[in-house]
Amino acid sequence: MASLPDKVELAVQPLQPAPRPMLTLVHTAGNYDAIERTAPGVAMRGVHPGALVSLVGLYAAMLSGFWIFFARSPEAALVLVMVTVLMLVYFALVIGGILVADAVDPAEPQRGFGAFLEGRVETLTELITGKQALMQMLFLPACMAVMAMTIGIIARLSLAG
Repeated sequence: MASLPDKVELAVQPLQPAPRPMLTLVHTAGNYDAIERTAPGVAMRGVHPGALVSLVGLYAAMLSGFWIFFARSPEAALVLVMVTVLMLVYFALVIGGILVADAVDPAEPQRGFGAFLEGRVETLTELITGKQALMQMLFLPACMAVMAMTIGIIARLSLAG
């Protein structure tokens, strides 16, 4: 039978705190090159800026419908101000996400909107067509804008009659 040693020596190091990652919210002028990541091919497999403009336009149409049809009292206007502020925050986050996303290589040409619709768009899980990407982006806001207008017209007609 094997015997256990009488004394075990352990090399104990004092615990050092792990370095904390630094988050810099405001970079000095000219330091943006350090955070910009150019990605070859992103202009040919990403979402066209025209699709993003269409998305903003649909949300603006929905918000306009809210203001046109429902801003009849100070209480409703206050609610609509809050909805407008939240929508502005939402699009500020979208714009912030675009700014920190992979940048297009300056030497790479941007594809046109028609080429975007016929081409491929890379998502997290698969490649889809530009038409599918546009449909996924615009279907819900388009439905919401149509419903806002429809409900507003019905409400306006019911008050008039």
